Amino acid sequence: MGCCCMYMAPVWPFGKKAVEPRQAKPPKARKVVEYERKADDDDPSVETMTNRSHIDDKGFKDAMALLGDSPKKK
Repeated sequence: MGCCCMYMAPVWPFGKKAVEPRQAKPPKARKVVEYERKADDDDPSVETMTNRSHIDDKGFKDAMALLGDSPKKK
C-alpha cells in the first residue's frame, strides 16, 4: 500500500507579494456652475407663445388641410 504523502501537492516555491492597504482617494473638486436667471418681465418666450399669427398663414392652412385637420368654415 502507498503512503498518504504520495497524493499531496508540492510546496509552492514562490512567495506571495505583500499587499499594500488601500488608501481612500481624496474626492476631486467639482466645478460649480452658477447661472443667473433673468427677470420674467423681459422674457420673449411669453410673447412668442401668445403670438398665434402663424395660424392665419396660408401655408399653415394648406398643410393642415392636407393632414385632414382643416378648420370648419362658417
